[in-house]
Amino acid sequence: MATIVRHPDVEDYFVELTLDEIRKRPAGITDLYEANRLILLKDYRMPIELDIFQAMSGNITKVDNPRLRKQLKKLTSTKFFEGAGPEFTEDEHGGGAYGSFETEDPVRRAVYDVLCNGDPELFARASTAMKTAHDTALELFSICFPTYEYFRVVPSVRLTTTLFENIHWDNHQIAEDFQQVRIFCNLDQRPRLWHTSHNFVTYAETLYEKHGLERFAGQDPNELNNYICGPVLGGTANACKDSLPRHTIAFEPGEVWFGESRMISHQIFYGERAMVYMFFVSPNGMLRADRRFNQQVEDLHARMAKSVAA
Repeated sequence: MATIVRHPDVEDYFVELTLDEIRKRPAGITDLYEANRLILLKDYRMPIELDIFQAMSGNITKVDNPRLRKQLKKLTSTKFFEGAGPEFTEDEHGGGAYGSFETEDPVRRAVYDVLCNGDPELFARASTAMKTAHDTALELFSICFPTYEYFRVVPSVRLTTTLFENIHWDNHQIAEDFQQVRIFCNLDQRPRLWHTSHNFVTYAETLYEKHGLERFAGQDPNELNNYICGPVLGGTANACKDSLPRHTIAFEPGEVWFGESRMISHQIFYGERAMVYMFFVSPNGMLRADRRFNQQVEDLHARMAKSVAA
């Protein structure tokens, strides 16, 4: 299991449950997730060989095209297995080898040439492993959120090094009002180190009057996020210079966890390989639609307006 060092000045929102325990709960972990908990899948590992991803290169600096480099940094996982891969030709002795890989997709080409170093066998193994991880993530969603139906999924895999992020709440720059489900998995053979701190609404409430946050009422809540993560905490330019108290978590290789990253602040302190799946769910399908991000921010503004009026 993950090693967690809890800070006494930050809410303890961690929950650890086995998959069997989750199956026995009528709503899976939906109620816990909507209550802004960070749920760790206890005694579980993604059923794939992590050494495959360890063998891959995370160096994308050789890619000249900035757009392509960005696509490799936050790679759509299905690029590994959607489309034909290298063909395996068996020889007369029962062995064989993979042939060269050809594709007109520039992202798949870069995955093969750069991340897999032009190794057809590594690409084939990585494709198989990523398909298993993808299917497993979809299955975990259905088990853990049995009352949810997603209308969109963003399947992402990160195969480059992340170090010393600024602590932040995710901002997807999407104005649409939706419930987000995020499934994370450490695909590295080393622990993935996170810091987490305050709930977004809880922290915003402490800043509300001093920073005049009422001016964001009625606006896209992402604007409030931009202000707090930027001018208040310093943004990426001042990473690790904020004074927020924080929990420290070391996620084990293959470990899986769930959290609403717009509500739970987080900072990747160190990580090499990870899978991050984002599911979009209609508020109408929630147990409590008032627990979605947009509504929680709207309720904060309403609550603070009443407090001032009183």
